[in-house]
Amino acid sequence: MPYSIETYNLTKKFPVIKRYRDLLAHPFKRKEITALQNVNVRVEQGELFALIGPNGAGKTTLIKTLCTLILPTSGEAFVNGLEVSSHGKRIRKLIGYVVDDERSFYWRLSGKQNLYFFAKLNNLSTKAAEQKIKTLLHFMELTPDADRLFKDYSTGMRQKLAIARGLLTDPEIIFMDEPTNGLDPATAQNLKTLVKDQLVKSEGKTVILATHNLQDVEELCDRIALINKGEIKFSGTVENIKKKFKHHKIYAIRLKGHNKELLDRIQKMSLIKKFNLTNPLSDIIELELEITEGSNNVTRMVKEIIDQGGELLSLYEKDSSLRDLFSRIIDNT
Repeated sequence: MPYSIETYNLTKKFPVIKRYRDLLAHPFKRKEITALQNVNVRVEQGELFALIGPNGAGKTTLIKTLCTLILPTSGEAFVNGLEVSSHGKRIRKLIGYVVDDERSFYWRLSGKQNLYFFAKLNNLSTKAAEQKIKTLLHFMELTPDADRLFKDYSTGMRQKLAIARGLLTDPEIIFMDEPTNGLDPATAQNLKTLVKDQLVKSEGKTVILATHNLQDVEELCDRIALINKGEIKFSGTVENIKKKFKHHKIYAIRLKGHNKELLDRIQKMSLIKKFNLTNPLSDIIELELEITEGSNNVTRMVKEIIDQGGELLSLYEKDSSLRDLFSRIIDNT
């Protein structure tokens, strides 16, 4: 299957402005910060692909490089087979970029006027622009506010307009950088439905999603890439990443009564790696306990709790979410 996105040892370094003392001591020494380091990633056509990672990991820098907004320092990046350094104009006709950047809109124009402006920049005919803008304003629930000035829009309304702008040209590849920021739950769900069911499944578009919302990633994405400190640490399906980093099991336990001495004894058990009291105000003890994997460890844990005086009401294993594993993944990479 052909790839929509391919990168080979993609590296981006930014110069660091020197302090006065550094200029005097080392006038010719160049200081740089590495935002991307030897990034290798492939995204198939028609795929919903997520970039996840902590703040400053390099997600936005990677997207801006693929959108030809910044050029790589070394390595190569291809969008639909076109190299970003030499085919920027052709690539920009293929892509849509949804970013939460209020400064890129004109505050003294209305929402509709802003969309017309960007439609004309993309050479849409008047008829095509009118129809597309009408459809997008309706979908993003902005029709009643279409003629309001952008400066009077709320944060959520501005984000909706940014999404509408990114879809104006019916792009083949869509980059979305935190697209659900500022959206109410209903609108965010509508957006996820649009992305997964219509853009990807029905129209076969490729969507690259950079987000901190790990629940969205689990619900929507075919594959993910974990980026940290400018490097791709893992690329694959959500299930694969769970298998790779899930070294312990988490159990939800309910015990009768509320005994502080019992809780202290349970917390000190050698099998238990993580202890979390989930409902401290309840008369029933509700715990989440993480224990090292082993064939008899659950039985041993239950026996120890009963021996300590605990009366077990229920016990079940929790399925680790990507959110549960995220901190551990970052720490291990």
